[in-house]
Amino acid sequence: MPTNIENTPEPVVLIIADISGYTGYMTANAKALAHGQALITELVTTILNQVALPLRVAKLEGDAVFLFARKRDSSSWPENRKLIGAKLLRLFEGFAAKVEELSSATTCTCEACTQIEKLKLKIIVHSGEALFHRVLQFEELAGVDVIIVHRLLKNSVKSNQYLLLTRQAQNDIELPSNISLTQGRETCDGIGEIEVGLYIPDDAPTTLTPSGTTSFSTRLSNSWRLFLKLWFKALEFGPDGSARKFSHLAPKVGRAKRVAFGLLTLILTPIYLPVGAAFVLAHALKKPVPTHAPLTHSHEHEHKPDGSCCGFHPKS
Repeated sequence: MPTNIENTPEPVVLIIADISGYTGYMTANAKALAHGQALITELVTTILNQVALPLRVAKLEGDAVFLFARKRDSSSWPENRKLIGAKLLRLFEGFAAKVEELSSATTCTCEACTQIEKLKLKIIVHSGEALFHRVLQFEELAGVDVIIVHRLLKNSVKSNQYLLLTRQAQNDIELPSNISLTQGRETCDGIGEIEVGLYIPDDAPTTLTPSGTTSFSTRLSNSWRLFLKLWFKALEFGPDGSARKFSHLAPKVGRAKRVAFGLLTLILTPIYLPVGAAFVLAHALKKPVPTHAPLTHSHEHEHKPDGSCCGFHPKS
């Protein structure tokens, strides 16, 4: 397999934005797999839509997005380090806003649609060096620091939503002045002990618009768009318009059953769409009730200054 490997490692900031609770969510909602995957795709897309220079997407890793920022342009880095610090906090807000939008917009009662609020976001940040190499059309990153940022996904933090930065990342990134980190240590297999800083965004003031203030037209539009996406998730067409995938069916289901399922979907669509429209309209007319506020302070769980309540290992 042809590869093109650069000989010199390059200074980079490495970031992994990982959807917390993904495995349990998809396992628990196996019967609603198509809807679960559609909702996860919406959340991953929300993360991707917030990525802008100096951040770039390295790759999608299932429920996670691997990002990086090159530091070789030293003249622009003082400004970029501020942009990245602010962007990290906005990723949490954008993710939480999308979860609330999907939760309030859906008219479906399957387990995947009713349990989406359980999904949170955790972000791991490390700064170091990486080798850039190309495998066919894909650009890959390699090196010890790439391994470290991935190993840190398995850590001692028990919270399901947090920002974890290594000491190197803290030196390279400037977070907003109102953000304070709890310093501690994590041990990575094969790497050893790493100094890190932890921030739990539950204590941060939110800038999210309360769902009760959204207009009727916005609620109707969101609900109808999501309804159509979930209904037609059963049928996915390839780029050429010919390949067809039935997401609701097991991979080993035969061609005859797939054709029968496709015909059934086509027959039911003219009947179900008007019925669904009525459900969507009724849903949009209801006064929304905020389902959660991921970025506001929770009175049910008080975070200790040393982070020990979340299982974090503070520095002694």
